[in-house]
Amino acid sequence: MFMRHFQNILTKQTTAIAVDFAADALRCIAIEQAADGTWTRRVAFELPAAPLDRSMDDSALREFSAKVSEAGLTGCKCRVTIASHLFRMEMAQLTSISENELPKIAHFEAIGRFNVNEADVMIQHASLPCKTAGKSALLLMAVPLLIIRNATQAVMAAGLSPCSIENAACAALHGAELRHDGFNTGLIAFMHIEPQQAVLLVMKDGQLQSVRAMQGDWAVAAPSTEVATNTNDNSLALEPFASQDAWRWSSLAEETLRCMRQACVESSLPTRMLVTGAPSSDHELLETFKGVCGLESVSLNSAGWSTGAERLTSDTWAAALGAASLDFKNISSARAA
Repeated sequence: MFMRHFQNILTKQTTAIAVDFAADALRCIAIEQAADGTWTRRVAFELPAAPLDRSMDDSALREFSAKVSEAGLTGCKCRVTIASHLFRMEMAQLTSISENELPKIAHFEAIGRFNVNEADVMIQHASLPCKTAGKSALLLMAVPLLIIRNATQAVMAAGLSPCSIENAACAALHGAELRHDGFNTGLIAFMHIEPQQAVLLVMKDGQLQSVRAMQGDWAVAAPSTEVATNTNDNSLALEPFASQDAWRWSSLAEETLRCMRQACVESSLPTRMLVTGAPSSDHELLETFKGVCGLESVSLNSAGWSTGAERLTSDTWAAALGAASLDFKNISSARAA
């Protein structure tokens, strides 16, 4: 009994775990990071999607708990990611305020903008660069407490101990930064695509500049027959598509171009688009981004971010891997101690 408890303590210190409540599946992953930076999967499994607007049903919970127990993860801490469409996200520009006042002001600003009852939501904020004198730029996020409660209760009932709640798109960005060179230089567009929402994040020299959420059916994008019209100095000459099939992604690409123009009104547009999410392996998606937005578009293929006995088969693990990797600094510190 003592040895089993001791082994669990070591597991907590050396293994990073995340549970991803994605729109298309529930995913759990446990990874370790070697001295050379390699991520090795100890566990990776998928279960049917668990909607968070209600408690997980008993049969699904039994299956989840059995998988956790089988993997030897019972009692371990984990991070939890929630599909980005369940968050309200908006950028705000406010009169410059002190760091001490910022949390309170951001809280009230989010309540007003999202028209929510503060007793029903958890609100988060992040500071963004702002070029306007006397102003502060913020990213505001709100997620219903019902969603958080259902996610954490399911994770605890399965035998894990949740230690944080992460937005799936933000977690995917963190993982992408660690696994892909070049995030810290220049202007880069990063997109995380989920079945119900795509999130565009613009980075400059490693700093988040802008966030835009675009809702839609991105699992099977609706066809479009129009191309965005060039309307400002940041306009790009559109290139012909390589295939007519690419038109099914044109609505997302056109909205992306519009959002980038708004985000980069005082600078040139990004030169690269890095994409995660199940559709990122679709060649026509990447070609459409290139044609409409004029960007070199690359799938980051999160299935290849880690190694393990069994190969991951789809680019749907970015959020889980990104959330788990948030613990690597703490793990390194624990090992050193």
